[in-house]
Amino acid sequence: MDIERHFSKKNIIENLARYDMYYQISIGKLINITNKTTNITTDIEFQYALGSIYELLKDLEKLENGEDLFESELRNQAAMDATQNFINKNLEFVKNEEIEIEPIINDINDNNFFNRTMIEICEENQDKQIEKWNLIITDELSSAIQESLKELEAKN
Repeated sequence: MDIERHFSKKNIIENLARYDMYYQISIGKLINITNKTTNITTDIEFQYALGSIYELLKDLEKLENGEDLFESELRNQAAMDATQNFINKNLEFVKNEEIEIEPIINDINDNNFFNRTMIEICEENQDKQIEKWNLIITDELSSAIQESLKELEAKN
């Protein structure tokens, strides 16, 4: 698995677009299945998302079939990140046992969190997300991300 390839400008945009969609739809599902929300946003923190994607790639590079698993694992990672943020924003419901987290985490880990309809919605909206991220990830920003990646890789 070539991590640098995943951080070409084109792939940064595509990976952030997919992560963003998966994250947003995960938040929507969490709101729907728990019927609880407290000021939750569907916006991702772009640096956090990049870090999450990087860590996922580092984990997958150890596997022979890591490249094949990337898409489903990216979905799961975005869902886990959304769940963590959802928990943080709704901690009182978790503490009061009004929200059960374990079944949600198990669904994500078992690849059962995203149903076919959710995936189709993501696929239908992918071009819009790519357009959005294409405006955000400029050549300068892409170069800065790639430079940070090289520094990070040199430390490891």
